[in-house]
Amino acid sequence: MTAPPARNPGLPFNIAKLLRLIAVIGLAVTALLLYRPRYSADSQVHLQGYELFAVAESLVEHHSFSDPFAPLPTGPSAHVGPLYPAYLALVFTVLGHGSASVAVLMWTASLLFTLQVALLPLLTRQLHLGFWPGALAAVGWIAAGIPPAVLSDATFASVLVMVASYLMGRCLAEEASGWLFCLWAVVWAALFLVQPVAVVVLASWLLLLHFRFRKSARQKLVLGLLPILLVTPWTARNFLVFHKLFFIRDNLGIELAASNRTCATALFDVNDADGCSASTHPNENLAEALKVRELGEIEYNRVREAEAIDWIKANPKAFVALSVQRFEAFWFPPRSERPGNGVMLVPLVLHCFTLLSVPGLLIMWRNARFGCYVVGLWLLCFPLIYYLIQFMMRYRYPIVWATCVAGSYFIVEIVQGIAGKEAIPSSTVSPT
Repeated sequence: MTAPPARNPGLPFNIAKLLRLIAVIGLAVTALLLYRPRYSADSQVHLQGYELFAVAESLVEHHSFSDPFAPLPTGPSAHVGPLYPAYLALVFTVLGHGSASVAVLMWTASLLFTLQVALLPLLTRQLHLGFWPGALAAVGWIAAGIPPAVLSDATFASVLVMVASYLMGRCLAEEASGWLFCLWAVVWAALFLVQPVAVVVLASWLLLLHFRFRKSARQKLVLGLLPILLVTPWTARNFLVFHKLFFIRDNLGIELAASNRTCATALFDVNDADGCSASTHPNENLAEALKVRELGEIEYNRVREAEAIDWIKANPKAFVALSVQRFEAFWFPPRSERPGNGVMLVPLVLHCFTLLSVPGLLIMWRNARFGCYVVGLWLLCFPLIYYLIQFMMRYRYPIVWATCVAGSYFIVEIVQGIAGKEAIPSSTVSPT
């Protein structure tokens, strides 16, 4: 077990608790006021070209998870994760496509964003980082001008990542109980159905449990298998429909080929503006959509993946240069105002937190090992696939909180050091 962080001896407990409560309420109110939904009574949901919404429409109209691409129906699909389209389809089925659906979609996104901002200080306390790094991280998140996402599943993914991180902290600090096993399985399974790349983080975390922490074999096995078992029905659906075994979705071939070619740059927004994306992606190109319909999604992805690999082999220097540029874009993204691809209005704020996150993680390693493990795994493992494909700001959304937390921890530690407050000895937060 680990010793909890010491309370600030300079303030009576009740006053410190009151200040924390005021901070949480202030963060929630600020987030909700900034991103309060605005729509008219005659608003309608008519979104062309958005793959998640297209699949949702197919679920409503044909009861089939299919036809993600705008030019024409292309048949059964595994191009996107299933959870967000299912949520959209439920809303459209119950409320139609009018202002009621617009209200539900926008209010849900805003409330989820507000919940994340308000609970971030509580997450950092669970990770033994203290309350105020979380509060400062929430302020940084808001100041960066990164609003909730409505046209993508990024906000859903971000909420699930934060809840999963809380559960990771609980499992590091104590033996998992029955209710924790159940909640763990549900949260991680939902996360996989929205953002399958999170499986890399889970695998890395299980390796950490095995080699660094004295956890029972039963606990490690259950924590690894339960989420996978819960998504098995979707994997079985994919195998029955496509006669190929793969995890949740299969769109890597399309994205690799669209991102690694002579005309491509590191940024989707640039590729979209200059026509490079439209020349190769089935969501924008009728000829490519016809190929998807003729070959089927799985075979089409296989062909496009082979195309991408051939280009990479023939152009290794260009591929490395693109990958370096994508790495830079992921960590230091430019300003963006495109709702479908992710909005960030004040990139300098996020850039500063990104830079400060490096020394922040180093200090965490010394003072708050639990927090360093959890935050560090998300920052290290989650982005790996995005260095290979063209960058959209929404790819960064699920781990913005982790960047801000690491940077904020550094700032708070520096301020406390200047104020003369002793850091928590590293021995009190070492692994059990």
